[in-house]
Amino acid sequence: MTDWVKASFDLQKQMLDAGRKSLDAGQGSVDMGKAMLDAQDATRKAAEANMAAWQAWARLWGAGPW
Repeated sequence: MTDWVKASFDLQKQMLDAGRKSLDAGQGSVDMGKAMLDAQDATRKAAEANMAAWQAWARLWGAGPW
């Protein structure tokens, strides 16, 4: 009887460990996704700043409808 109980506890421990590892892997994916979104946002802001700079330059020289 004792061996069966110990085996049951060991199985539950293994299942909990697997669940914990799965959650850790999922958190890693969430973190990578956030980093990707941050990079995309920074890229968008840089592109908008570049466009504003070109428009200001064009206005300075009277070239363009901006």
